[in-house]
Amino acid sequence: MLNQITDSFFSKLMKKLVDYAFDTFAAKKNFESTLQTLKNNLNSLSQKAFDIQDKINNAELSGKKKRKREVEEWLKQVKIIENEVCRLESEVQTQGFFGKFFNEDQGTELNVKVHQLVEQCQHFGELLVNVYETMGEKLLTTNLCGERFKANSKRIWNLCKSDEVSSIGIYGMGGVGKTALVKHINNKILEKRKEKRICWITVSQVFSIKKLQDEIAHFIGLRDLSNEENEEKRAARLKQAISGKNIILILDDVWENLCLEKLGDPLRIKDCRLILTTRSFEVCCRMGCQEKVEVQKLHTNEAWDLFKQKLGLDMALAPEVEKIAKSMAKVCDGLPLGIIVLAGSMRDETSIHVWRNELDKLRDPSMVQDDEEDEVFKVLKYSFDRLDLNHKLCFLRCSLYPEDFIINKEELVDRCISEELVNKRKSRRSQLDQGHLILNKLVKICLLESVDQSRVKMHDLVRAMALKITKRKYMVISDSWSLKEILSEGDWIKDLEKVCLMCKDVIEIPEGMSIDCPNLTTLICGRHNSKFISDSFMSRLDNLCFLNLSGSEIEKLPNSFSNLEKLKSLDLSYCQNLVDIPDLGKLKKLREFDLFATAITKLPQGLFLHFPLLEVLRLPYRMKAPVEEIVSLKCLELFNGRVENVSDLNKYFTYRKSQFVDMFHILVFELDYEWVSCLQRSSFCKNQVKAHGCDLKNEDLSVLVQDIPSLTLKKCRGLSNSLLHAFARLSKPSSLKALTIWDCREIECLLDNESRFPLLRNLEQISLMMLPNFIALFRKIGAAIQPPPPQAIVFSSLRFLEISKCNRMRKLGLPSSAFPNLEKIQIVKCDELEEIIEVQEGEGQVVSLPKLKEMSLCNLPRLKSICNTTMSCDSIEIIELIECRELKKLPLHFDPTSGCPPHTLKAIWLTGGDKEWWESLEWEHPTHSHLLQPLVKFVYWQRSIARSELPL
Repeated sequence: MLNQITDSFFSKLMKKLVDYAFDTFAAKKNFESTLQTLKNNLNSLSQKAFDIQDKINNAELSGKKKRKREVEEWLKQVKIIENEVCRLESEVQTQGFFGKFFNEDQGTELNVKVHQLVEQCQHFGELLVNVYETMGEKLLTTNLCGERFKANSKRIWNLCKSDEVSSIGIYGMGGVGKTALVKHINNKILEKRKEKRICWITVSQVFSIKKLQDEIAHFIGLRDLSNEENEEKRAARLKQAISGKNIILILDDVWENLCLEKLGDPLRIKDCRLILTTRSFEVCCRMGCQEKVEVQKLHTNEAWDLFKQKLGLDMALAPEVEKIAKSMAKVCDGLPLGIIVLAGSMRDETSIHVWRNELDKLRDPSMVQDDEEDEVFKVLKYSFDRLDLNHKLCFLRCSLYPEDFIINKEELVDRCISEELVNKRKSRRSQLDQGHLILNKLVKICLLESVDQSRVKMHDLVRAMALKITKRKYMVISDSWSLKEILSEGDWIKDLEKVCLMCKDVIEIPEGMSIDCPNLTTLICGRHNSKFISDSFMSRLDNLCFLNLSGSEIEKLPNSFSNLEKLKSLDLSYCQNLVDIPDLGKLKKLREFDLFATAITKLPQGLFLHFPLLEVLRLPYRMKAPVEEIVSLKCLELFNGRVENVSDLNKYFTYRKSQFVDMFHILVFELDYEWVSCLQRSSFCKNQVKAHGCDLKNEDLSVLVQDIPSLTLKKCRGLSNSLLHAFARLSKPSSLKALTIWDCREIECLLDNESRFPLLRNLEQISLMMLPNFIALFRKIGAAIQPPPPQAIVFSSLRFLEISKCNRMRKLGLPSSAFPNLEKIQIVKCDELEEIIEVQEGEGQVVSLPKLKEMSLCNLPRLKSICNTTMSCDSIEIIELIECRELKKLPLHFDPTSGCPPHTLKAIWLTGGDKEWWESLEWEHPTHSHLLQPLVKFVYWQRSIARSELPL
C-alpha cells in the first residue's frame, strides 16, 4: 500500500516537473522574444529622444527658447527606462535561467512603459517655448514733433526714473500721438534702464481679461497658466510669477477701467510699474494712476513742420503752393495722425492746380463734422477718396481683420487677388506684383502702418473710418456673443456684402439656423473653433462668391456647399480636422481651390474636370495629385501638390510645355511626410520641386532641373557619388538657381573628373547638409582633370554656400578663383574639416572674394586653415568664428598703414570661451590684431544656425 502511494506520488510529481519544465522553457522563449522586442522598441525611443534633445539643444543656443516642462520630464523618464532595461539585462545575464524565468513580467511592464512614452511624444506639438525676455522689445518709432511732445517725453521719462511714482496715465483724443510717445519711452527705458523689463500689451476696445493674462504670462515665461480657467487663480499665479521681475507693464489703448488685480496686481508688487494710454481722463482716474499726462494737439507752426516732414519733397515748394499746403495742414487742426495721412496723400505733388483742387475738396461744407474726433475722420476720408478703385477696394478689405490685427502682406495680397480686387492681368504673377504695389502705396500714404518687412496693421481710427465707409455692408465679428446676436437680428443684415467671423470660442450653429444675406459675396470664417456648420447655415447665400474657412476646426462640410454655384474661391487650407468634402460638381465657376494642410487623402475621381476655369489649385501633401486631371486644366496658373515619382513629375512638365503654369511647388516623395508640416503657404510663389525619400536610381533626373529654379533632394536614394553623374543626361545649362541636398548618403562630391558643368552654371545658392559620405566640392580621381575645369564659369553666379554636418570632409576643395559673386559662406558642425581654400603653387599670393559679406564658421573642432594664403574681401561685413580653436590664423588681407580695419567690416563674433584663443591668433601684420579688436563681440550663443540645425 505504501509503495503504491509512493509510486503515485512520484508519478504525479514527475508529471508536474515535466509540465513545469515545458512551461518554463516556453516562458524562457517568450521572455527572450519579449526582451528582444523591448530592446528594439527602446532603441527607437532612444533615437527619438536623441533627436528631440539635439533639436532642443540647438534651439536653446539662441537664448530665446527653452524646453517645455513636459518635454523635460519626458526625457527624464526615457533615461529612467533606459537604466531599468540595462539593469534588467544585467540581472538576466547574472542569474541565467532563473533570471529569465523570474523577470518575464518586468520585461512586459517595461515594454508597456516604452509604448506609453512613444505615444506621449506624438502629442508634444512644439518642443520649446519662448523664455522670459531679458528686457523687452524695441519698437519702430516716428520722430516726435513739437515742444509739447518733447516736454511730455521729458516729464514721463523723469517720472519713470522716480521711485515715488508707480503708475502713469497718458490720455488724449484719438490720433493725437499717445502711442507714438510711449513707444519712444519704451525704447529709452530699454536703452537707459537696463534693469527694467517692459511688457507691452495693446488692449483695444474689444478685449478679454483672459487674453491679457495670457499675454503677460507669455512675456514672463509662465507656462502652467493655460491649464487653469479660473480668472482669480490665474491672477494669483501671475502675481507670484511677476514678483521680483522688475517689470514695467505698458497697457496701450485702454478704453475702460481694467481690474489690475486680475492682471497680477502689479501696483502692489515692489519695483513693478504701470504706464497706460487712453482717450479718457476718467479711465486714468478709475485705474488709480498717480500721475496723469495729457497729450495735446500740435501748435500751428509745429503742425506745419510735421506736414513738411511727411510730405517728403526734396526741394522747397513754390510760394503759392506752400500757402495752399499750410491751409491744408490747418484743416487737420494739429492732430498728428491727420497731418501724417494728409501729407502722405499729397506726397510728390507739385502742381498748384492739384493742390488748389484738393484744398477745395477739404473745405467742402458737406465734409464738416460734429465733433473733434470726426475732424480726423474728415481728413482720413479725404485721403481715401483720392485713391483709385483698386486701392480703395484693397484698403477696405483690410478693415475685415479685427482691431489691432497684425496682417501678413503675402496673405493680404492673396486675399485681394482671390476676391478679384485687383485688375485681371496676363498672369497671377502680374496680379501679385500689382497687389504688392497697391499695398506699398497704402503704407506710403500712411493709411496702413508697417510693422516690419512682411506685416502691416491699421490704426484703429483708420479702421473706424473704413468701417464707416462700409457701414451696413462690411462686418467683423470676433466673439461668440456678437455672432449669436447678429444671427437673431433680422432684416438689416440683408445689406451685408462681406462678413468676417473670427471667433476663438467654440460656436456650434444649430440645425435650422441660417444667415439670410442675399447680397453676401464674401464670407470669412477662418481661425475659429467651430467643428460643425449646420446644413442650413449657408442655404440662403445664393450670391456667395468667396468663401474662406482657412484654419478652422471644422470636421465636415455641409452638403449645402454643393449648391453654392456662384462660388469662385474656396479656401479650406489648414483645416486640419477636415477629412472629406461633399460633391462639388456644380461649382463650375470655381477659380481657386485650396486644400493645403487638410487631412484629406483622397478626392472623388474626375473632380477637377468639373472646374474648367480653375486658376489656382493647392492640394494637401497627404494625397497623391491626379496628374492626368491637373494637366487638363487649361487655365491653371498656380499649382501645389505631391506626386510619387519622377515619372509622374515628368508627365506633368511634359504637358506644362504647352499649358504654362507660372508658379508651382511640387513635392516628390515616397516615404513619410511628417516633415512637410514646416512648409508654409508663403513659399508657394517660388517655383520649386522637393524630392523626399525617393529612389532615384535609373530615373532621368534632368526633369528636376529644367525650367525649375529651386530643387531640394532630401533622404533620396539611388544617386551617384558625384552629383554631376546623377544628371548625366542634362545637355544644356539648367535654369536651377537654388540647390539643397539633405541627408543623401551616396553623394561624395559635386564634381569629379567631368568637364561639363551645365547643372551648376546658373546656381546662386548651394546648401549641403547631413551628407555622411561627402568628401569635397571637387574631387580628382586618378589623373588630373584635363582640360582643367573652367571653375570661374562653373560657379560664376553663386552667392550663398552653406555646408553643415558633412563629417567625412577634411578639405572643402574650394577653388581659389571660382566664386567672384559669393556673398555668404556658412560652414557648421563639420567635425573633420581642416582646410577651406587651398591655393596651388603658381596661383598667386592673394585670394580675392570681392563680394563676400559674411563668413560664418561654427563648431569646426579640427579646422586649421581658412586659406593657405591671404584673402582680400573688400565687402566683408560679418565674420563669425565659433569654437574653431585649432585655427591658427585669420588670413584677412587689408592695408595696415591705413590705421583702420576694412571699412565695411561691422563685427567679428566669438563666444565668451574663445577670448584666449582669439588673443593667440597669428597675423600677417602685427597691427592687425589691434585694429580689429574694437570690432570683436562676444556672445554666448550661435548667431546663425544652419537650416539643418532647425527643427524639422
